[in-house]
Amino acid sequence: MATALALLSACGGGGDEAAEASAATAAGTDTAAAATTDGTTTTTEARTAQALAVSTPTLTVRARATLYGGVGPIMVVRINGVQIGSVEVRSTTTASYSFSAATLVGGAKVEVVFTNDQYNASTGEDRNLYIEQLSDGTSTVLPTATGAVVDWGSGAEAFDNVLVWPGRTDLTSAGALRLTWPVTTTASTAATVLAQRAEASRFLMQATFGPTPGDIDTVLAKGQSGWIDAQLALPVTDHYVPYVDLSYSLGPDYRAGGSKRDGYRVSTAFWSAARSAPDQLRRRTAFALHQILMASMNDSTVAYNDRAYAHYLDGLNRHALGNFRALLEEVALSPAMGLYLSHLRNRKEDTSTGRLPDENFAREVMQLFTIGLYELNSDGSYKRDSAGKPIETYGNADVMAMAKVFTGFSWGFPDSQLTEANFLWGGPDYTQAVDQRLDVQRMKAYPGQHSTAQKTLFAGKSWAVTLPAGATAANDLRIALDTLFNHPNVGPFIGRQLIQRLVTSQPSAAYVGRVAAVFANNGKGVRGDLAAVVRAILTDAEARGTPTATSGKLREPVLRVAHWMRAFESTSVSNTFTFSWDVMPTGQMALYAPSVFGYFRPGYVPPNTAFSTSGMTVPEFQIVNEATAASWVNLAENMAWYGLGWVNNRQEISSAYAEQVRLLNAGDTAGFLDSLDVMLMGGRMSTSLRQAITDAMATVWVTGSGSALARTRMAVFIVMASPEYLVQR
Repeated sequence: MATALALLSACGGGGDEAAEASAATAAGTDTAAAATTDGTTTTTEARTAQALAVSTPTLTVRARATLYGGVGPIMVVRINGVQIGSVEVRSTTTASYSFSAATLVGGAKVEVVFTNDQYNASTGEDRNLYIEQLSDGTSTVLPTATGAVVDWGSGAEAFDNVLVWPGRTDLTSAGALRLTWPVTTTASTAATVLAQRAEASRFLMQATFGPTPGDIDTVLAKGQSGWIDAQLALPVTDHYVPYVDLSYSLGPDYRAGGSKRDGYRVSTAFWSAARSAPDQLRRRTAFALHQILMASMNDSTVAYNDRAYAHYLDGLNRHALGNFRALLEEVALSPAMGLYLSHLRNRKEDTSTGRLPDENFAREVMQLFTIGLYELNSDGSYKRDSAGKPIETYGNADVMAMAKVFTGFSWGFPDSQLTEANFLWGGPDYTQAVDQRLDVQRMKAYPGQHSTAQKTLFAGKSWAVTLPAGATAANDLRIALDTLFNHPNVGPFIGRQLIQRLVTSQPSAAYVGRVAAVFANNGKGVRGDLAAVVRAILTDAEARGTPTATSGKLREPVLRVAHWMRAFESTSVSNTFTFSWDVMPTGQMALYAPSVFGYFRPGYVPPNTAFSTSGMTVPEFQIVNEATAASWVNLAENMAWYGLGWVNNRQEISSAYAEQVRLLNAGDTAGFLDSLDVMLMGGRMSTSLRQAITDAMATVWVTGSGSALARTRMAVFIVMASPEYLVQR
């Protein structure tokens, strides 16, 4: 792997050294060709090179040598038995050698012959030829392609089919590498299809947990808007609670507190859905909303009540493409959220003891879940007072009033059991025989514990509201949530974060404004229509247009892993996708955010960087450091080569890379690289990264049936560890 890692430093371009000039005889014309490791060839006669490029196809052989007595191997190239050129290969690093090849067409028989082998057993000096690839600019063929052979021998023996081995990169004795040139489609047609598939893949990187070949086909068939329509038409089903229930059904020991309880059952449900759920738009949006309306299993009480947390996730999923007002109420009354932000069992004020309601949820429902800290214009920019300072959205009096709204809520016992004892001490009994499933029901109001005091929210603002004294908990809740939902900040505040999670870290003010306008009115007079908001985000010109230098986002580790699983159609041996801990060293473990502020802050700007100079927000960089960066490279290597997780003494999740192996076995290296470009990069792979991959694949010395798979694994690793991949555009 050291070789591959070293190559990554060159993925941004540069670093190639010019190889030594070699004399080439091409189609009977003597030209002095300078072979270079960047894949270019120059001649002493510029017009000769130009004439060759315009009038005659060129075959380029990437090769290197070990010398004997200062002399390199002579490489002779033949097409259909006719020599088209020869060259002494003197470069000990991979270099390009080009030959005029008028007869190079699909089906042509190509031979690369090593003619002057020499070896000294006493000194170990050995002249060898190493062939990395052959290319005509459209097709690239590896020496290990299906059907390629090496016919060992000198002179006529190199073509007698007597001592024949499968194709290989190293000619350590005299002989000929022999192969058939692939038949390709029309270049313009292929390029058009490739560009269409790349754009479909890019769209799916934003709208799902990652593209699959089948999903790309669907997008191309339906169009992007049609694909969204089809996703919205899929039925809404709960996923997480049934997953936990399946474990609970195995018996008492598998339930909360049991000796065999699987504490990561919810995590495996997440990964299972990310990999295979058909309603990908809903799932990806729900994950984005989870990062805004955060409850985390990093809290031990929440983790213990894992079915309650499953219910919270199912609620996010259920409302992800519904209305934000309904989602807000679902989250406010979620017992998992009540445990996490401590408004479950939140007691009303007591003037005799000085006790005040818990303010935790009251503060976060404003600061993080709906309106933020400062008043916003519709494009997300700050409103400012006469002194130029941002205007705060709420003050401490608003927090105290909102805290009173969220008093009196606890576990959802039957109405006849809403007693003070159950409010204070009651809770789910996970014993199988008496399980009332309180954890999968909304919290209920206990009238005796709810504050009936008058409550004024946002006094002095145009959206101020007073909740009258003596009102019920349900009425207070309704008015408070309506007030938050209708606050002018919600559209730009939530819209900008959804754009960040799906498309780009630093959306323009105009982009935010367009999305906020859809939040305010979906075109049918409805506010808070999340399906319309997500459609607006994904189809906006800034999402679909050509990426700029400042557009895009750093891929978060969870999405990188899900992307790999989907792109290469990975499978789980146990069908449980058990591997969550593998991802933890990268700085992000799905559903285990370190705090209510999430895995990273939406307004994060790395200090002392170009980002801080420009004020550009890049949330995912908050979890990037030397340790997490190195951990990702290690994980990418293990994932690409072996897979993820370990269950019953075998790799839990792996990919056979069937399509990529097929392409390499067919000798279609260009198609292979294109497939990686489409599936992982959305068509953005640079020429330097393609060359780095090709060079690295040549260092894999696995032969036979496992050769293509080994080279695929190497290539996938290099792409997924590269800076180019890590930035989604």
